[in-house]
Amino acid sequence: KLYELQNNESAIIEGLTVNEHAETRLSEMGVMPGTIIRMIRKNPFGGPIQLKVNNYYLAIRKEDALKINVKIDDNV
Repeated sequence: KLYELQNNESAIIEGLTVNEHAETRLSEMGVMPGTIIRMIRKNPFGGPIQLKVNNYYLAIRKEDALKINVKIDDNV
Protein backbone atom coordinates (compact mmCIF):
# COMPACT_ATOMS: atom_id res chain seq x y z
CA LYS A 1 0.00 0.00 0.00
CA LEU A 2 1.09 3.56 -0.65
CA TYR A 3 0.77 4.49 3.01
CA GLU A 4 3.38 1.86 3.93
CA LEU A 5 6.17 3.59 1.98
CA GLN A 6 8.89 5.26 4.02
CA ASN A 7 9.91 8.90 3.59
CA ASN A 8 11.74 9.48 0.26
CA GLU A 9 10.86 5.98 -0.96
CA SER A 10 9.53 5.71 -4.52
CA ALA A 11 7.22 3.15 -6.10
CA ILE A 12 5.02 2.55 -9.13
CA ILE A 13 1.25 2.66 -8.70
CA GLU A 14 -0.28 -0.73 -9.58
CA GLY A 15 -3.94 -0.05 -8.92
CA LEU A 16 -6.60 1.77 -6.95
CA THR A 17 -9.29 0.12 -4.82
CA VAL A 18 -11.41 3.22 -4.30
CA ASN A 19 -14.90 4.17 -5.42
CA GLU A 20 -15.48 5.78 -8.82
CA HIS A 21 -15.66 9.34 -7.45
CA ALA A 22 -12.35 9.00 -5.57
CA GLU A 23 -10.70 7.32 -8.56
CA THR A 24 -11.69 10.25 -10.79
CA ARG A 25 -10.44 12.77 -8.23
CA LEU A 26 -7.11 10.97 -7.78
CA SER A 27 -6.55 10.48 -11.51
CA GLU A 28 -7.08 14.22 -12.07
CA MET A 29 -4.17 14.74 -9.67
CA GLY A 30 -2.00 12.26 -11.61
CA VAL A 31 -2.44 9.32 -9.23
CA MET A 32 -3.11 6.47 -11.64
CA PRO A 33 -1.66 3.04 -12.46
CA GLY A 34 1.82 3.13 -14.00
CA THR A 35 2.76 6.46 -12.40
CA ILE A 36 5.92 6.81 -10.32
CA ILE A 37 5.15 8.27 -6.91
CA ARG A 38 7.41 9.27 -4.01
CA MET A 39 6.48 9.55 -0.35
CA ILE A 40 7.64 12.92 0.97
CA ARG A 41 6.22 12.88 4.48
CA LYS A 42 3.59 11.28 6.68
CA ASN A 43 1.89 13.60 9.12
CA PRO A 44 1.47 12.36 12.69
CA PHE A 45 -1.77 10.99 14.10
CA GLY A 46 -3.06 9.75 10.73
CA GLY A 47 -3.17 13.13 9.01
CA PRO A 48 -2.68 13.66 5.26
CA ILE A 49 0.46 12.39 3.58
CA GLN A 50 2.60 14.45 1.24
CA LEU A 51 3.59 12.95 -2.11
CA LYS A 52 5.51 13.89 -5.22
CA VAL A 53 3.85 12.91 -8.50
CA ASN A 54 4.93 14.06 -11.96
CA ASN A 55 7.19 16.85 -10.64
CA TYR A 56 4.59 18.40 -8.34
CA TYR A 57 3.61 17.89 -4.73
CA LEU A 58 0.22 16.96 -3.35
CA ALA A 59 -1.38 15.77 -0.14
CA ILE A 60 -3.95 13.00 0.14
CA ARG A 61 -5.85 11.49 3.02
CA LYS A 62 -4.50 8.45 4.83
CA GLU A 63 -7.74 6.60 3.99
CA ASP A 64 -7.07 7.05 0.25
CA ALA A 65 -3.38 6.13 0.58
CA LEU A 66 -4.37 2.82 2.17
CA LYS A 67 -6.40 1.98 -0.95
CA ILE A 68 -3.59 2.58 -3.46
CA ASN A 69 -1.52 -0.47 -4.33
CA VAL A 70 2.10 0.17 -5.25
CA LYS A 71 5.10 -1.85 -6.31
CA ILE A 72 8.55 -0.89 -5.10
CA ASP A 73 11.02 -0.88 -7.98
CA ASP A 74 14.75 -0.40 -7.37
CA ASN A 75 15.08 1.23 -10.81
CA VAL A 76 12.77 4.10 -9.82
